[in-house]
Amino acid sequence: MKGTFLSTKRVLTIFVAAALAILIGALALVGRTTATPPSGVSSATIADGNLPEPVRLKFRDESLGFGSGLDIKRILTLRLEAQPGGTFGWHQHGGPVWVVVNSGTLTIYNAACQPRSFPAGSVYLDPGDDTHLGRNESSSELLVVHATFMLPDGGPPRIDVPNPGCSFQ
Repeated sequence: MKGTFLSTKRVLTIFVAAALAILIGALALVGRTTATPPSGVSSATIADGNLPEPVRLKFRDESLGFGSGLDIKRILTLRLEAQPGGTFGWHQHGGPVWVVVNSGTLTIYNAACQPRSFPAGSVYLDPGDDTHLGRNESSSELLVVHATFMLPDGGPPRIDVPNPGCSFQ
């Protein structure tokens, strides 16, 4: 009888330890994979095509903009609309992106939570490999941008990333 009690106690201890390990692992995974999806944003493809041969592009020094360069194979142009208060969520890109602001004002926040505003008529180059969030902070005006993505073969236009610690979303 005493041997049965010890076996039951041992099984219970193993069960509790396994349950705790699973819970801790799940909490760690959630903390790393919590994406911040877009809200109030729609997109339409304007053009999408592949170059016959990759073209090597480099836009920044060795520490930024994909280091020594990137072999671009795909060009994708999207028309993106963000409703007043809309957000693109925290993300990166698989390659550099040229952005033209057609109407409204696009506010980009970097991973240090610092904003930079781009009014209608502005053009800027997003190096692609930095964490950022775009927002339409207007309460009444639609934001319209055209984004031309320069992507390596199989490179995603958008890579969801967690909020780097900014207090807004």
